[in-house]
Amino acid sequence: LKPSLRAEWAARTASCQGICRALLGAMLARDFIPMDIEQRSELEVLASSDNERFPTKKSRRHWYMIGAVAVGVGTAAALVRAAHVAPSKGAEGNAELVTTLAAETSCSSLGSNCASTKCCKAGGKSGYQCFAKNENWAECLETCEPGVHEGEKEGTYDASGQFVPAKWSCDKLGTRGAPDPCSAPGDDCRQTKCCSVAQGGSGMTCFEKNENWASCAASCEEGDWSCKALGNRTPYAAGCGWAGKSCADTRLCCNVGFSCVVKDASWTACTQTKKKSTWASVNIPIPAGWDGTIVGGGRNEYQIQPAAEGAKVIGTSLYCFMAFLPDSYEVGLNDVAKQNKASIYACDSYDVFHSWKSAKAGWDTGEATLSNTDVFINVWDNMLNSGKFLTADWTVKVDADAVLLPDRLKSHIAGLRPPAGMPIYLKNNAMDPGLGNNGFLGAIEVFSKQAVEIYRDNKEGCHVSLGINAGEDGYFKGCMDALGVGFMVDAQLFNPDRSPGACNLGQRAGFHPLKTVNNWKCCLDITKGIKHNVVYGECQM
Repeated sequence: LKPSLRAEWAARTASCQGICRALLGAMLARDFIPMDIEQRSELEVLASSDNERFPTKKSRRHWYMIGAVAVGVGTAAALVRAAHVAPSKGAEGNAELVTTLAAETSCSSLGSNCASTKCCKAGGKSGYQCFAKNENWAECLETCEPGVHEGEKEGTYDASGQFVPAKWSCDKLGTRGAPDPCSAPGDDCRQTKCCSVAQGGSGMTCFEKNENWASCAASCEEGDWSCKALGNRTPYAAGCGWAGKSCADTRLCCNVGFSCVVKDASWTACTQTKKKSTWASVNIPIPAGWDGTIVGGGRNEYQIQPAAEGAKVIGTSLYCFMAFLPDSYEVGLNDVAKQNKASIYACDSYDVFHSWKSAKAGWDTGEATLSNTDVFINVWDNMLNSGKFLTADWTVKVDADAVLLPDRLKSHIAGLRPPAGMPIYLKNNAMDPGLGNNGFLGAIEVFSKQAVEIYRDNKEGCHVSLGINAGEDGYFKGCMDALGVGFMVDAQLFNPDRSPGACNLGQRAGFHPLKTVNNWKCCLDITKGIKHNVVYGECQM
């Protein structure tokens, strides 16, 4: 700029950059702008700097991006705000909007440390208050009693070696946050028209009974209820941060081998600290220049225990689906199953989809794996769109060359006593972990309805974060583990065996692989007590 114009530039841009910096800080805190670490670092410098007054070519590019995003977010925020309060005018109104947006995005969530923010996000029936424990820790809670809290793990040891738990001062920091804008199950939701995640409303919709009552439920049967949906269904939250994303609120990473690590005062994210495969595990250092404090780990598989005697369990109704490749041997296998009303056609409900040929690589050696994941992501999308899975307790994906016995599977599930309301997948074999994909092979995959709902609401995170190189069974097991879905073990569901002679094993609920119509039908006959002579893996019919 010419010297005569510099003063005017400084005056006109100071106000604009101030607003942009405030909006940018709020957006960086909530991870609104996708970028790599280097780009984030550059923008954080701009957001915190008050020294730049004369634009360079590089900084102009950054300010254009910031301005564009700021205008978009600012416009959206203004529209939302306009629905609730009278519009403000001039610089005072702009400052108020920036302050409101920054405050809402920087407050702490339930259970997280609010010592620095001194404010809590909306939640609870009466809102959350930031209560101090000591000078280093404060937490968003509904209520707080001074003294030692149950389960307290922080503390000191006295002279005799006795552990002395830390006491909470329960001093109030800041003002109480707003109450949860949505309703809890069992409450009247006519006014809110939404169901609260924090109060157990995930997967639910506010359904109307009549003009005097509405409540949150996963489904609704007409009769005494009108079942009119008031508002949208509340999706299940992942409850964790994906690779490279913020984990400041959850202190938990979705991906196995990732840790929730502090970079600096404004950024805490999930970064990979261990690379795992079937045969190898390698430690990965935290990125250079990061603070490096680990505040949480990554998810991993976990086993769900049977329900206690007398406790509610998940039912045994089955929705089954299969995908077969047109113009392949799988067409004949589907036809023989349909003709005999067997396999998926014997389930309570079913769907059939077409697949296509997938790219293939070598078997898992720590570097590569057989991949048909892209095919089955599409098949699963079609299955979810059909909506039939919502009518059954379990969703079962069955390969065309597998013989499924639904009645046996129902008996297996009943014997497991899966606790009601839990997201579960079944480990389906007793093979060596390296050969049996750690107990989960793709020929017959079994998921509870809640597990499928959680996948439906978070599948994009799995797709982006996990990629498609792990194979179908590896992908879906990894996705379920990442989303906090637990497993139960049905070691006798099936074990791979190409011979129909294995179909004599009455303890199994499925058999695989049977790749000819002759062997497939032979296996089905044997499970019904019809005898056949099997020689070297081939049925003599």
